[in-house]
Amino acid sequence: MAVRESTYLSWLKALAPVRYDLAGSGVRACPLELLGPESGDWTLSGENTFGWPPLLERLAARYGVATTQIVPALATSGANHLVYAAALSEPGDHVLVERPGYEPLIALAQYHGAIVDRFDRRPEDGYRLDPDAVRRALTPRTRLIVVTNLHNPTGALASSAELGAIAAIAEAHGCRLLVDEVFREWLHDRGEPSAIGLSPAVVTTCSLTKAYGLDHLRGGWIIADATFADRVRRLVGLFHNTMPYVIERLMARALDRAQVIVGDLTPLVDRNRAAAARWIASHEQLSWVAPPAGTVGFVRVRGRNGAAADVDAMAERLRARDDTGIVPGRFFDDPGAFRVGLGGPADIVDEGLRRIGAALAH
Repeated sequence: MAVRESTYLSWLKALAPVRYDLAGSGVRACPLELLGPESGDWTLSGENTFGWPPLLERLAARYGVATTQIVPALATSGANHLVYAAALSEPGDHVLVERPGYEPLIALAQYHGAIVDRFDRRPEDGYRLDPDAVRRALTPRTRLIVVTNLHNPTGALASSAELGAIAAIAEAHGCRLLVDEVFREWLHDRGEPSAIGLSPAVVTTCSLTKAYGLDHLRGGWIIADATFADRVRRLVGLFHNTMPYVIERLMARALDRAQVIVGDLTPLVDRNRAAAARWIASHEQLSWVAPPAGTVGFVRVRGRNGAAADVDAMAERLRARDDTGIVPGRFFDDPGAFRVGLGGPADIVDEGLRRIGAALAH
């Protein structure tokens, strides 16, 4: 297990703060009054050996599953770690991860001693999922196929047909399809279905960290068929044993107010995304596949006179000279692009985009 860190997260945590920070993928911290806790929510102990029953019931109702299919976890990061640990049984197991992709999902597989291969989501195809590319990349030792929806870093939305086709491939092959749905929360109340109902081979992970502005609460969950969920539940004893009771109480409170908490921010995020689309259209060096929802977009940069764009150098100059942050595309396997976060206040997003444009001009 030579991999001991996520290079992306280590890089991100080491950054000095900037005023116009478009590197983040979330929204402002949820105000406590919007969460609306009551006195009982601050109780430090209660019966939650395998999850606080009222929280499990809320999640079961939200997703149309049984409570036996749900395992609470410490954010999506903790949820993904548990899924990898449950799906991978020995060194040399094979994991397929989308490209471009979120670097921790690759580092996790390597940490568990897995062999990692990639399948491409191509910009010329709108970053859609290609079931044939997944099928070609399978090996007899493939244990896990990993995708994000909405896609991180592009914000692209996978169709149920694409996900269903890959789920069928996983089921026939005897492996699992992990769908990280943390950004799909932006679309949950707009009727966009979770992948969990597509096949028993599907495992989904999610949390309150992105759309809710509750990153520091670290409240997340895993949903799977009951057999796999029980395997994960038993593994929890080797990790954190039980979830903090107060976190589960506050998670339940947030889910009760999901439409208010997420809905309160949706107009701002939609407005910022539209502003980014206009900004990209005004710069001939830039292009993207416009995301339908959410707080992230992936902007490709064309270098002048056919030269490759040095996005890393641009990102460093932006931080040092322009008090502006972006995420270089090398962390997502595409060094000619950068991820931009669109969840901040409108004036911060607008000025950040303006400063990126000025840097490009120079």
